[in-house]
Amino acid sequence: MSNYNISDNKSTIDTIHTINIERTVLCSFLFDYKQFDRMNSKLTKESFYADGHKKIFESMLRLYKQNKPIDEEFIKKDLNSNEYDHILIDILSSNPITNLSQYIETLQENHRQREVDTALSKAHQQKVKENLNSIAFGKVLEKELSKIQNLYQEKKEHKESNSSQIDFTKLSPFLSNLVKDLMQINDYPSSMVLSTVLSSMAGLIGARAKITNGKNITVFPVIWSIIIAPSSLAAKSTLYQYTKKCIFGNIQNELYEEYERKLEQYKIDIKNFKELTKEDRRNEIEPDRPEPKLLVFQNDGTPEAKIKSLQDNQNGGIIYYDEMRAELEKTNNDKSYKALKTSAFEGELLHKRLVNGGSIILKRPVLCEVGLITEQWLLEVANKNDIASGFMARYLFSYNTRDDFKPLQIKDFNINTYQYSEVGQFVIDILGIDREEPILFKLNDEAQKYYIKWFNEYSISAYETETDEEITATYRLTTYVLKFALVSYIFNSAYKKMDIIKSDNMLEVSLEYVKEAIYIMTIFTNESHKVLELFQKNKMLNYKIDSVTVKLQKKIRNTKEKRISRSEATNSIRGLNKEKIDELIEQGLFRLEKIDRTTFITEEN
Repeated sequence: MSNYNISDNKSTIDTIHTINIERTVLCSFLFDYKQFDRMNSKLTKESFYADGHKKIFESMLRLYKQNKPIDEEFIKKDLNSNEYDHILIDILSSNPITNLSQYIETLQENHRQREVDTALSKAHQQKVKENLNSIAFGKVLEKELSKIQNLYQEKKEHKESNSSQIDFTKLSPFLSNLVKDLMQINDYPSSMVLSTVLSSMAGLIGARAKITNGKNITVFPVIWSIIIAPSSLAAKSTLYQYTKKCIFGNIQNELYEEYERKLEQYKIDIKNFKELTKEDRRNEIEPDRPEPKLLVFQNDGTPEAKIKSLQDNQNGGIIYYDEMRAELEKTNNDKSYKALKTSAFEGELLHKRLVNGGSIILKRPVLCEVGLITEQWLLEVANKNDIASGFMARYLFSYNTRDDFKPLQIKDFNINTYQYSEVGQFVIDILGIDREEPILFKLNDEAQKYYIKWFNEYSISAYETETDEEITATYRLTTYVLKFALVSYIFNSAYKKMDIIKSDNMLEVSLEYVKEAIYIMTIFTNESHKVLELFQKNKMLNYKIDSVTVKLQKKIRNTKEKRISRSEATNSIRGLNKEKIDELIEQGLFRLEKIDRTTFITEEN
């Protein structure tokens, strides 16, 4: 029935031992903010036996949500009472420890046991009151005990599948099916798969297409992605391998084979040319050595080698980095290389003088990239002004910790790569591998109106609630909305075998793709916010980021009605999601109002 000790005693817990453990945990939280950051989600106020400890833990949670220091003075100010001073002194007199896992588990177990005692007492009362027989009594008790057994399993089980992090109904068919298939390899975090897939899709299109909002922005589908994760657990090589199979299929291999045939012919032609007399050579043109056509570029070599590859492949492509550290170091240490990368992101014409003489002109140097880096390496190579300058803000981030992954397993999975790769082949067929000028796509009227309204409202919200560095990251991400919409439209049209190039009205992107793109952007805005918080903790930002509580307050106070809809809050406030809203309401800082069919958030009076 249960492994818990069921008795008629008021409590089976050693109260003194429990109090001491609670003091140790709270003391450790006070002396090490990172431990609280990592462990607080494993506890609730009811995890603590002593009422004073419950109050102090609640205070710590409030300070944490408000991005304030968790220390003695701030707790006293938050509690606004001298009643808990002696309890704080007892806590601070305890010895903090660095490994709290066993202590946390003990608090959880003690809480369960207290709940068992309470359940047993209530069940006995119900038995007497309703005159239950032993079988009925057992069923009542078993039901209550099963709830207690699962007290701390809900949060653990919430991580069982990373697919729960994404609403697949908001993704278009091609993207939804492909992401689902790739996630089954190792239950990857959804943002990790999305960033890899979107960069790859954009890399295949390259400079062959661009999109305008019809007003002031025209962009190529350049997507840069950085995956922050423990290197070995991430199994990024397998993800890269299958993503390339699904997007590029055999296209790059066929291009290599074509290059090898041309190279063999070149060897014959150059041999024949050299065998000509000097007089005959004057009347002949020396054969040019062929260069391979690239969609997937090499991830090594000098900046000049990369420029040369782009000169030979002016429609661009993608680079997959096994590890991103060396690339970021190279970028930060070489200003001319950073200028090249910036041009490659914007698709702007680049004129480069070579060290050995001569020049290279890149008309539209479009190059996507995706790479993995560990958290520690990112902190070591990033500069303090990388966000403020806008350079690092150009990246889509997928920020993952060890807890976001499961142990690697050898298992069967079935991905029909051909059904996706034939879509990639169709895209290249309709756009043309050697296209000389990009095809210009635009939003249709309905999509344009929606996009402009969304952008203007989103921009106002960012202005009202974000620091300069946050706004820089936000504005960079908003340009991705057009890129996501273009990439998804092209691939989904190819998924349906529609040759969209044949008709002018097929070059208009519809509203459904804009809505999908905005949803994807919110996913990466949340990932970006995690990275900004990481930089802030490591003193790599120039401005302090407000907590989501303060941002929500600012947003509400800037409205005439002093309220905003729940959907507007999650879609326009950086770092705020549904779960955080529920927490803030549970803490009594905000409340919900339902007007007609819309749920609004307002401050608690």
